[in-house]
Amino acid sequence: MHDHFTNLYPQLIKNPSVMNKVQEFLTKQDQWTRNNSKYYKDDPFWRHTGYVMAQMDGLYVGAMKRAALEGTKPLTLFQIQFLNAVGDLLDLIPSFSPTKNSSLNSSKRWDMGHCSALIKVLPGFENIFFAHSSWYTYAAMLRIYKHWDFNIIDKDTSSSFLSFSSYPGFLESLDDFYILNSGLVLLQTTNSVYNKTLLKQVVPQSLLAWQRVRVANMMARDGKQWAEIFSKYNSGTYNNQYMVLDLKKVNLNYGLGKGTLYIVEQIPTYIEYSEQTDVLRRGYWPSYNIPFHEKIYNWSGYPLLAKKLGLEYSYDLSSRAKIFRRDQGEVTDMASMKYIMRYNNYMKEPYSRGDPCNTICCRQDLSSRNPSPGGCYDTKVADIYLASQSTAHAISGPTAEDGLPVFHWNRFNKTLHRGMPEVYNFDFITMKPIL
Repeated sequence: MHDHFTNLYPQLIKNPSVMNKVQEFLTKQDQWTRNNSKYYKDDPFWRHTGYVMAQMDGLYVGAMKRAALEGTKPLTLFQIQFLNAVGDLLDLIPSFSPTKNSSLNSSKRWDMGHCSALIKVLPGFENIFFAHSSWYTYAAMLRIYKHWDFNIIDKDTSSSFLSFSSYPGFLESLDDFYILNSGLVLLQTTNSVYNKTLLKQVVPQSLLAWQRVRVANMMARDGKQWAEIFSKYNSGTYNNQYMVLDLKKVNLNYGLGKGTLYIVEQIPTYIEYSEQTDVLRRGYWPSYNIPFHEKIYNWSGYPLLAKKLGLEYSYDLSSRAKIFRRDQGEVTDMASMKYIMRYNNYMKEPYSRGDPCNTICCRQDLSSRNPSPGGCYDTKVADIYLASQSTAHAISGPTAEDGLPVFHWNRFNKTLHRGMPEVYNFDFITMKPIL
C-alpha cells in the first residue's frame, strides 16, 4: 500500500498547492457521507454505504497494526482515502483549476485512466465473452486480484461475493472489472469531460464514483436497478461508461433476454442509461473512451474536439472503433478474445497511422515522438462459464504481442515504480477463489 501511494502521488499531484484543495474536498465529502450513513441507517442505500465506510475504517486500522508490527510509518486515513479516490481525482483535480472551456491540447490518451473493453457473443449464442484492458500510467502497475466474501445478512444485499482486478489499498477495482455472485458483470472505460464549465459543478456533498459502484454492486439484482442505484448523489467525478452485463438473462444456444446489457454514462449533474441488448445480439459491444449517448457526447465537448483534432474523438470512426468493428468477428474462443484485447501492431495496423496508442492496447513508451511510461498495462478475460465460478484469466504488464519489445523500467527510471519487477514479461494466469 505504501509503495502504491508513493508511486501514484507524483502522478496526480503535479502542483503542491492543489493538495490542500484535495484534502479539504475529501474531508468534507467523507464527513457528509458518514453523517448520512449514520442518520439514515434505516434506508437500504445509506446502510450499504455505511458498510463500505466501515470497510475503509477496518482497512485503516489493519494498516496501522501492520505498520506497528513492522516498525514502519503507517498510512494516514487521508492517504487511504486518497488511494481509493484515485479515479475520482482524475476529474476532481482539473475542477480546481481556472475555467477554460474544452482544452484542445491533444493530451496523452492514457493519463485519464482510459481503457478498452469488449463484450462478444458468438454467432449462435454458444458463449459470451467479456474483457477489459486498463490504460493508465505504468506507475500504477502494482496489482492484486481480489476475491471478497462478505458475511452480510441484509435483505437488500444481492451480492456479498465479488471477484475483481484491483490494486494495493483499494476497496474497488478502478479498472473496472467485477464478477458478482448476483450474476452481474461490470466493465468500465473512462470518458473525458472537456467541458470545464461542467467540472465546476462538482461538490463534496455527493458520493464518489467508487463508492456508488460498490453500493450498486452490493444491492442491484439487474442492470436497470444497478443504474438507478449508481445514479444517486452523483459526484460528477470519474466520469465513465459502465457496461452492466446480466448473465442470468443469457440463454446459451438460444438468445439474450431483455435486460442482458445496460449502458450507464456519467458526467457532472447528469447520468444517462439505456438498455442495449439489441446491439449486443448483433455480435458485440465495444468501449473505448468515447461516450455512446448523444447528450453525454455533446455536453462533454467531444464535437468540438472531433472538429478541431480529428476522428479519434468520433464514436463511430475512432481507430479503436474501426479495429473492433473489423476484428471482433475473428473472436471464436478464449485465445482469440485474449489476442484482440492485447492487440497493438501499430507499425503495420493501417488505422493506427504509426501511433502506438491508436489501437486496442496502447504502448506510449514506444512512441517515436513522445515516449512516456503509460498505456495499456493489463488484460482480464472471462466467459459465462468462468464467471459462474468467479474466475477470470488475467495478465499484468504492457502488451508484447506481434513481436513488440517487452517493457523494461530501465528506460524510465525517473518515474517512481517502487515494489515492481524490472521487466514485465508475464503470461495470462487463472484468477480463481481458493478458499
